[in-house]
Amino acid sequence: MGSPRIQPFIPRWTTGRRSVVTLLIVVSVMAFIGETFADMAFPGFVRDYLCLSMGGIQHGDLWQFFTYLFIHGTPGGSPAIGVVHLFVNMMTLYFVGREVEAIAGPRHLLAMYFLGGIVGGLGQIAAFPIGSVSGASAGVCAVLIAFTTILPEFEVTLLLFFVVPVRLRAKYVGWLVAGSAAAMAAFRWMPEIANVAHLGGCLVGWVYARQLGFGNPWWIQRRMMERRQHEERLNRMSPDQYMTEEIDPILDKIARDGIRSLTRRERRILERGRDKISQKDTHISVR
Repeated sequence: MGSPRIQPFIPRWTTGRRSVVTLLIVVSVMAFIGETFADMAFPGFVRDYLCLSMGGIQHGDLWQFFTYLFIHGTPGGSPAIGVVHLFVNMMTLYFVGREVEAIAGPRHLLAMYFLGGIVGGLGQIAAFPIGSVSGASAGVCAVLIAFTTILPEFEVTLLLFFVVPVRLRAKYVGWLVAGSAAAMAAFRWMPEIANVAHLGGCLVGWVYARQLGFGNPWWIQRRMMERRQHEERLNRMSPDQYMTEEIDPILDKIARDGIRSLTRRERRILERGRDKISQKDTHISVR
């Protein structure tokens, strides 16, 4: 009888699926511990090679678009600030990420998280090329706004000033987060916070969730849907019905205003009418 097989630890929710949210949190905490020791042993290494900066990108250090998401300390600064930064980001990711992962799936959650980080980081260093960026806030904002787009009527409780509980619908939380990030970026309030990165992450989360089919459809999506339904209705028409409903009004317009008055859509309807008539003739000849 063989020895019992030891299974590796894999974070899971009660549904039995692997949790990428838990994995992101565990990796972020371990990275914070690692960066703390690395900054003490090799001063400047974390800032120069792992944080996101315009100079690093210009030198081809493209890995910074990913590594900066796991850096929450301020190189050379107070560890307490890094702890608070990490705690706020991971707690937000934990509460909203679980819902997004359960609905959209782990692959989409990872995609919006890292895409939000890349777009947000790129926007931040473009707006403020001097200095460096660190923290998962852009990726977390992407997941947060995706959550508020997917579940807009879901009620959440916020702690105002970390003390007073306030209940709000998720959509209002999304507007509050995106609006405050936009205002602080526009007026350059609290420049030590990467507000442009937050705003870029919010934009990614909103667009990504809408592409998954959540939220109200865009104007172009409604137009495409209406056009598809119209095409399906025309295809179902019999030749006689098509002539009566589509061709006859155009013929009346030609008799009244001339053929030059026809629009492109009306010309396409006439061309389709020829196909309909040929189908009818073919059907009769076969009989």
